[in-house]
Amino acid sequence: MRTSYFQSILKKKRIDLAFLVHPDPYVTYFTKKEWSYSLLLIKQSNVQLFTTKLDQLPKIKGIIVKELTKDWNKKLPKSVKVVGLNYSSVTVSVFKKIKSFFPKAKFIDLSKELGETREIKTRDEIKAIKKACVIADNAFQGAIKQISLKKLHTEKEVATYIEAFIRSKGAEPSFPTIVAGGKNAAVPHYVTGKDKLQRGFLLFDLGAKIDNYCSDLSRTIFLGIPTKEEKKIYNILLEAQKSAFSSAKEGLLFGDLDIEVRKKLGQYSSNFIHSLGHGVGIEIHERPNFLMESKQQIKQNQVFTIEPGIYFYNKFGIRIEDTVVFNKKVVALTKSPKELIILPR
Repeated sequence: MRTSYFQSILKKKRIDLAFLVHPDPYVTYFTKKEWSYSLLLIKQSNVQLFTTKLDQLPKIKGIIVKELTKDWNKKLPKSVKVVGLNYSSVTVSVFKKIKSFFPKAKFIDLSKELGETREIKTRDEIKAIKKACVIADNAFQGAIKQISLKKLHTEKEVATYIEAFIRSKGAEPSFPTIVAGGKNAAVPHYVTGKDKLQRGFLLFDLGAKIDNYCSDLSRTIFLGIPTKEEKKIYNILLEAQKSAFSSAKEGLLFGDLDIEVRKKLGQYSSNFIHSLGHGVGIEIHERPNFLMESKQQIKQNQVFTIEPGIYFYNKFGIRIEDTVVFNKKVVALTKSPKELIILPR
């Protein structure tokens, strides 16, 4: 991955050691593997991974792998003066334990530097995310077929089908699948229930995780025959999402892109109750983010989502979301159709 790049940051900032503790996602990022329990110590000159007997001790290029024995810490370097931690992940109890290893050291937060390291994706990372996107697309399209054949009758049955499909491809769901009909879809992070499928909008939010990398996909279909007004609202949302694709330029603030999309929604801008998107990678939500105060800019080889939504409390909600990569322009990695799919009931 980008271990050498991160080591150059340590050298520049004169940090002797970065100490990362499971389940910090950066342990997975730098080692390309998930562990039962592990510690990752990154110095300017080398990288050491300590893991338990619960995992095999593999050979990892550029990383010294050791067993986490009872006295492992006795071999820690005594000359460490500055230790960097990921404050967004480490717990207070673990922080105190690490401080006991280096009682005279200065501790600083490396969460920003770590985030910037992971924000720009490598070719291999993008390849893994593309693979996860293909699985998500196929899971969604398989569910549509099963619904059209009237083989799935409730939100839960649809979600179960999607997650079983994802697992059949050697992946895991990136997060619990959301299938929400009618007023349930007005809650963006609705917990899928046992409600029967009925006339109206049906919102899907799903993703697959394979080779440690995630995808994220949202689509909204219609069961029955939509009214002109329902079609109109859907098409306004679709055009707003398309405008985000065309407006995204290198160097543009994500917050400004968010504002532009809200303008496109016109009278429905107040019904868009979350941000336009988020970064995707090892975690389903990571840098970059779209908050204006973050001042984060669009850069080459970032992977993120574009997901505008319109929600009417206690009535219905619609969302269209793609996982995309920025490669001189926005390129969708999820490919499922976005024109309104209508399934007569």
